[in-house]
Amino acid sequence: MSSEMYDATELFINEPVIRNLSDEVQIRVYCEVDPVFCAKVENTLISAVNQFADVVILKNQIVFQLSYYSFCRKQCANTTFGLGAPGSQFTYTFLEETDANFIYPQALAKQIAEFPSTLKWVHYDLAIDINHDIYMNALNPDELEGWDGEGMMPKGGYWFKNDSSIEDYQVDLEYVILHQMMHGLGMVSSWAPYFSDRNSPFNQLLQGIITTEDSLKIMTPSPYWHVKHQTGPTYITGFQPNMIFDKFLYLSMIAKNETVWLGDIGFEMQSFCLQDHEAFAVNFMNAFLNNATQSSRAKSVYVSMSYPETLTFRFDHLVTNDSQFLSNPYLRETYSSMLMMTGPEILERTATSEKNMGHDFYQPGVITSHVDDRYRDTPDFLMTHTFMKGKTLQSLVDGAYANIPVIKYNVTKLVEMNVTLHSNSTVGNTTTRIEHQLQTVEQEYRSAIGPGLLRILEAIGYPTVLTESSSVIKSNKPENICDDDYHARSDDNLITSDTLSIYIRHQLPYPMLLFIFMNLVHIII
Repeated sequence: MSSEMYDATELFINEPVIRNLSDEVQIRVYCEVDPVFCAKVENTLISAVNQFADVVILKNQIVFQLSYYSFCRKQCANTTFGLGAPGSQFTYTFLEETDANFIYPQALAKQIAEFPSTLKWVHYDLAIDINHDIYMNALNPDELEGWDGEGMMPKGGYWFKNDSSIEDYQVDLEYVILHQMMHGLGMVSSWAPYFSDRNSPFNQLLQGIITTEDSLKIMTPSPYWHVKHQTGPTYITGFQPNMIFDKFLYLSMIAKNETVWLGDIGFEMQSFCLQDHEAFAVNFMNAFLNNATQSSRAKSVYVSMSYPETLTFRFDHLVTNDSQFLSNPYLRETYSSMLMMTGPEILERTATSEKNMGHDFYQPGVITSHVDDRYRDTPDFLMTHTFMKGKTLQSLVDGAYANIPVIKYNVTKLVEMNVTLHSNSTVGNTTTRIEHQLQTVEQEYRSAIGPGLLRILEAIGYPTVLTESSSVIKSNKPENICDDDYHARSDDNLITSDTLSIYIRHQLPYPMLLFIFMNLVHIII
């Protein structure tokens, strides 16, 4: 089953605008609200993509798909600025550059693949959906002077380059796009409170059936699930491997006053699996909660993540060569790890909480994949969990980098040079021609993708301008009966959490995966 069957492009009448910005970058833009306005959206995407391409070294083409529309056409979520998700997700089994125990987003998988043209990819590598309701609902149209209600409302919730000065209520659209882009590139976690979050379809299935609702307050990797014949019962057979982002997460366990690698807990969760009648959703949950080992660990993770400053992204599983993070004193001292956002607000969400980032649209993959608020005034502000209004992206970048030492790096690029072929000083005759030659140039790092965020991209596998090469320290997962074949289904009438191919697993990304399931919940229950 392909994830592209469930993306937002079904809402559009026309084909997308497709542009190749280079051999390594293609954009696809769906936008039909207004031709002039859509051109501004497209230009903003181009600017954001160029920022990424300036600091990440690409081997194979990445296709960025942006869909701009009113989210209320699909699911009313008027406080949600946008969504970012991988086009698909893969597990590599035999490649030296990968860890077979973790899942890779498609954009990254294409950079790692030895023969990318021989593999079946979704036609876009990452999807960015932007909510037009944010633009339209920022002001009361009746209060706008000089606007007769025709065409696009001026001065909406998004600010664009070349607009007049940004208003206090506006957010720079490039800022929003870059943030969602980072999630689609792989800054996404599979750890989430799938069964207790009131916006989760799993919670809707189990609510009122599991008598002690507090027992559902557990943190797990994404479940393996399937639904028979569109309207049949829902089955959960176990837990999927974690995302590659999760490989670098360490959690301070409050109850035991110790720090643990979440990879070990993820492996432990993946050793719990059921089939047939036992896998019926309610039966699965009861069995899991009665399993003292796994359920106790899942509860401990939930409790620990309900406290602030307990989750850390460490670079322990990364071996780098010739890296600015080793040679530059500021980078070496600042970025041995990154503190991630945790606390009660990411777990105990209500319909009115976190309106700035708009978490009323269920997004389990991003619950634990934002950096802590301490980074709001640093170059890594891009991936904090709320957007800063009233400031352009460039002003945020300028302010953040003004407070740190200058970061310099060398880049080799083709430059035009005048080469003298013949010179006769007697008659003043000189023959030259222009040639392109490789030359090493020193540059200053001032990207909206801050150094810490760039190192996260490095850690999961992207080569960058600050670290050209790195090697993977592979994890050791204990063998268990709950392997991929255990969860595989061959019935064409099943709607499932994944499909299998010969070499790699092709999985649906979290937002689209849960959107399918949410459409079924009301029928099933």
